[in-house]
Amino acid sequence: MAHHAWSVAYHRRNASHWRLLALALLVGLAVRVALWGHLPRQGMISDEAEYLAAATWLAQGRGFSWHEGWLWTRAPLYPLFLAAHVRLFGMNPVPIYLSQTLLSLLNVVLVYVLALQMSGKQNSAAMGEKVVSSPPPGTGGTARPFLAALLTAVLFPFATYPQILLSETFYLSLILGAWVILAYWQWLAAPRLLTSSLLLGPAGVVLGLATLTRGLTAGFLPLVALWVWWIVRRSSPALRLLPVLVFVLAGAGTILPWSWYASHRYGGPVLVDTTGAFNLLLGARTAYDQGRSDAPTRAFLLALLDEHLQPAERRALLADSCLFQEYDRRLLAALEQPVSSITQGQRQQLMSAEGLCLLARTPLAFVQKSLGEMVDFFQINYTGSERMTDGFTSGRLPRWYLLALFLLDDTLYVIALPLAVVGWFRTRGSDFKTLTGLWVGYFMLTTPLLFAINRFRLPLMPFVFLYAAAALANEWQEHASAPFAGRRMRWLLAGLVSLVVLVTTTPYAYLQPEPSSWASYLGPYPSSLAITRLAWEKRPLWLHDQQVTEALGQGDAAQARALLADGGVSERTRSLAMPLVRGLEGHAQEGLALLPNPATIADTKDWQAAVVRGDLLRRLGDEDGARAALTPTFVDDQNPVEWAWQWLHPPPTRRIDLAGNLDLGYIQGFYLGEGDPEAGGTFRWSGPEARLRFPQQGSGAPQWLGLRADGRGWPDDMPRPRVSVLVGDGTGTSPPIPAAVLVIQDDIQMHWAELPPVPLGADLVVTLRSEVFVPGAADLLAQQGPQAGQLRTPGVRLDWAELREHAP
Repeated sequence: MAHHAWSVAYHRRNASHWRLLALALLVGLAVRVALWGHLPRQGMISDEAEYLAAATWLAQGRGFSWHEGWLWTRAPLYPLFLAAHVRLFGMNPVPIYLSQTLLSLLNVVLVYVLALQMSGKQNSAAMGEKVVSSPPPGTGGTARPFLAALLTAVLFPFATYPQILLSETFYLSLILGAWVILAYWQWLAAPRLLTSSLLLGPAGVVLGLATLTRGLTAGFLPLVALWVWWIVRRSSPALRLLPVLVFVLAGAGTILPWSWYASHRYGGPVLVDTTGAFNLLLGARTAYDQGRSDAPTRAFLLALLDEHLQPAERRALLADSCLFQEYDRRLLAALEQPVSSITQGQRQQLMSAEGLCLLARTPLAFVQKSLGEMVDFFQINYTGSERMTDGFTSGRLPRWYLLALFLLDDTLYVIALPLAVVGWFRTRGSDFKTLTGLWVGYFMLTTPLLFAINRFRLPLMPFVFLYAAAALANEWQEHASAPFAGRRMRWLLAGLVSLVVLVTTTPYAYLQPEPSSWASYLGPYPSSLAITRLAWEKRPLWLHDQQVTEALGQGDAAQARALLADGGVSERTRSLAMPLVRGLEGHAQEGLALLPNPATIADTKDWQAAVVRGDLLRRLGDEDGARAALTPTFVDDQNPVEWAWQWLHPPPTRRIDLAGNLDLGYIQGFYLGEGDPEAGGTFRWSGPEARLRFPQQGSGAPQWLGLRADGRGWPDDMPRPRVSVLVGDGTGTSPPIPAAVLVIQDDIQMHWAELPPVPLGADLVVTLRSEVFVPGAADLLAQQGPQAGQLRTPGVRLDWAELREHAP
């Protein structure tokens, strides 16, 4: 009878676990579905371009050769994960997002299982049982697992990163999976040491795979081996080394084959990747210069990477190098080599040597820098690129996004972290707690030594939630809180929690005028609270500005003027829109008078005013003046193709000369222009989808489009692209109408396509959809200014486009 009652209670408890886990998963799924396709992206962020480029080359059968020309090499597993998707689905990111979404939900399940393991141990202790090892998942209470899983499900970065091509979600699945295996091994170790040791093989493999996703994990594996030995240290001498050997051999067997391959491929010893050497150099340089700047580190590497530099230019880039100033023979020998013969292995050795040289000069500055990074590690950086908050002062960010960032990211973090400290102290000591402590301590010590950004703390957040849930669930019993028996321990906990609260929330930042260098969650600008309030207030202004921009792009001067008269428009938008309105109304000369004079525009590098000036001069027929306005480097650096497409409605034309300095407003989806005297023209590469606009050129009858296209520049191992020609831009209710498919050849040729009729006097918009390729690493390195970090995917190279009424 007692057994039957126990069995019923057990099954009821399991059913309760399934229901609560399903609820946490549904909440997590709902958050991710709500975010799907709605992140306020402005191009690629952080390392996305690098990952996608390397993965595409992998998918095309070129191995890991892309990274041979990059600043560093990468751990292979995440690029392989992306490459599998590219191979199956092309460069469409949606399948990748779907896979990563599933992994993020798997992480919710894994956190639930880990919390069950923790609560199971506490329940055993509460019943007065002798706790030799933790019970298996499924034996504990429900509150702690549900809270931990729910927090993991709703944390905003965990919900947004599946739609970002970064390794965090993938890496976290491996780390949590390894923890689940290690926790289960810990439960089995005491009663069945010999058979349970087999579990350490999968644990070593999974942690090895995590290392092949993020090389920094390699330093943690010895700590896990030490933890395993500590658990079995009192076992039979004949058996105590077996678990350690199984784990070490499994982990090493997973990592070392790649180490052998990478060392041979990159021409020098490479354990996993060379990012550690780069980060060491960057951290040492930051300490030496007493300020963060990527420029000196980048210059050091470009001297060893850029094949276009002359010997004098390479030496000039190294003028501030510590090794160069000390006449280091390794660096001087590298400068005597052609850049093409310098391997990534050599660069890694030189980066490490340069970093150590700088450290030897200013060791105390490096300690001071690392302590500052330690504080930064725990604080909120609102403008981190992964948060996609660029341009928040304009009101660009939707209000729902601002609230989600503030509540589900920043607020949740500053509440959970002190709770986790409380939960840590209130949870009875265990081997699981020791392993988690090693992980947290390892990350806290290693990351700030190099540099700290907010996404680096994401691998710690599931464990923060585990112990925050422990504090909230209040599942401990009287004797389980033994650490609180003494007043000294209570004071220690109170002091530690207070310190964490102060560091993360920074109420003291109100003592500093803005911009406050202390601010994190609270305080004046740039605190999370202050920026959220500022961006919230600016949102209506931005929405009104967008209406003005839309009216201008459609050439609707009356609507644009009415919107400007209504007020609620930013001064910047008004200063650019009014000259354009006058131009659309046929008074371009008056519009020019509303702009700053050319000297002021040049001095302030006001590229938007320069583009508006060029458009107005173009309307007046002054093409030379328009070219002078649109040609300066500060305009070219912006490649304002997209901006001009949205803001300008240029005068009618039947011929568009790409990269001829007068094409802005007529084109969309094209990269920066380039001259080609041998080909007798100026060219722009299109992206995967580009558009040509011929204002007011609809005739009500079919017309012919001519394209002077260049098939050169494509990789030799790829077929030349096919370009689909469609009429319409797809912004209305009707999709673009297919017109023709062009096959681009290896040389410069004219291609013609018959276009379907467009109503008389309407704008004729042609959409070009092209197959694309991914250039080598040198192309990504060459992107500067606003284009930095943006992966070019060129399609077809065009010189000019022209409309004709009859077949050629």
